[in-house]
Amino acid sequence: MAIPDDVVKFVEKHIQLMISQTETYLPFIKVAFPYSNNIADGVYNLITGSALSLFINQYALKMKYPTAEDFTDFGKMSLKYRDQIDQFFK
Repeated sequence: MAIPDDVVKFVEKHIQLMISQTETYLPFIKVAFPYSNNIADGVYNLITGSALSLFINQYALKMKYPTAEDFTDFGKMSLKYRDQIDQFFK
């Protein structure tokens, strides 16, 4: 079963919003965590965790459960934003 289009759009908009917020807070993040080796991983994990919660909630609203394949597709969907987050910290 593929992820419904409305869920994909909703989750992707959420991820894009979180990325734009990261860009806004970037000066603070770099000053607050100067000794962290890989802030990009932390930010990516935070954004993905937030999006995962939203993803599951979208299924709950439809009274459905995501399948293992849906979770795999979610991982692929969120992974395409990884490089964009990495660029903030280079």
